Amino acid sequence: MKKKVLSTVLLSSMLLSTVGAPTVATAANKDSKVEEQDKKINELATKEQEASNQLASIKENISSIKNEASALQTKQVELTKEISNLNGEIKDLEARIAKRDASIKEQARSVQVDSNSSNVVDLVLNADSVSDALTKVMAASRLVGANNDMMKQQKQDKDAVETKKESVEEKAKEVQEAAVTLEAKKGELEDQELAQQAAVSKLSAEKATEESKKEQYLAEQKAAEQKREEQRKAVAAAKVETKATGNKAKEDTNAGKIDKQENYVTPNDITPSENKPNEKEGTTQSTPEQSTPEQSTPTPAPSTPVATTPTPAPTPSAPAANGSAIVSEAYKHIGKPYVWGAKGPDSFDCSGFTSYVFRQAAGKEIGGWTVPQESAGTQISLSELQPGDLVFWGSRGATYHVGIYVGGGQYIHAPQPGESVKVTSMSYYSPDFGVRVN
Repeated sequence: MKKKVLSTVLLSSMLLSTVGAPTVATAANKDSKVEEQDKKINELATKEQEASNQLASIKENISSIKNEASALQTKQVELTKEISNLNGEIKDLEARIAKRDASIKEQARSVQVDSNSSNVVDLVLNADSVSDALTKVMAASRLVGANNDMMKQQKQDKDAVETKKESVEEKAKEVQEAAVTLEAKKGELEDQELAQQAAVSKLSAEKATEESKKEQYLAEQKAAEQKREEQRKAVAAAKVETKATGNKAKEDTNAGKIDKQENYVTPNDITPSENKPNEKEGTTQSTPEQSTPEQSTPTPAPSTPVATTPTPAPTPSAPAANGSAIVSEAYKHIGKPYVWGAKGPDSFDCSGFTSYVFRQAAGKEIGGWTVPQESAGTQISLSELQPGDLVFWGSRGATYHVGIYVGGGQYIHAPQPGESVKVTSMSYYSPDFGVRVN
């Protein structure tokens, strides 16, 4: 009986040690993984915030560039108007000079006819009196002097206007060069913005992945805690059973002593069958060993064979829109205002207009500003232009304006601030080269 009690106690101890330790270790391991995921998520959140700050900074730069471009374009419009006004002034001055030249010649002829002489000496000699001679000489002198002063003043005015015109044209050229730089800068900033947006999206995806892992670990932790609780209950039940078994064994031992005193049995009288209950009881005691928790390993999901479906025949791509379709789409937007950086559909800048039209009519992405649009096709000369071709202003790689050729020596474009999408003659403002989109 002592052996029986001892085996029961040992069995319970083994049960307690095998049940508690792995479960505690598993739960602690899950806690550690959750903490690790929290750390990763916090690190990713910090990186995401840094990327967002960089994106905000780039957007501010784009806004600043737009404001600068708007100011430059406004100045360009003002300079263009000033040039036009000066050209008008020059034309008026030239007309006045021509008129005054005719008047001066007429006055000179009048003096000659009235005096019947062609020189001052004759005027003096043929004068009726000294007073008459002086009067004629002074009149002629005033006339010549007035004409000379007038011509001199007109020449000075004309030179001044020409100088101003040259100055304004030089400033307009500087503004145009700045516009080229700004157009290129806009492309760089747009590229950076796209890169930053991609970085933020990537970090967000990584963060979502880590959060998903955290949820997985939390679920595993919860399962481990539930198993741990079940095992605690099993341990408690085992303790109760152990205590009950010990008490029963003690009672049996005491009863055995009494029986031994009353009925002495020799060892030869004990049959093997009398030991069977003890074997059975021992078997019952060893049953809890079967509840020893196994290490939790994820059960792989049964692999379901993917049903193979026949690969559909490739659908032939739609033919590219022809020039008439592009021109037709472009004409839909006649009258819409020019806004620098706008890409439609309610307002456009030059490159925003062309990119929108080709996207709508041909399903093609030709780029968001002039320089990449140069590479959207094959460069052609102005004599080779067909309706639907792109036309560019500026040298290749440094263009600053773009439109769409519509035929008949005309193109449609979004011109500049203060104007709207319109058709313009190439004789008025001629492009430098064309591009036929592939």
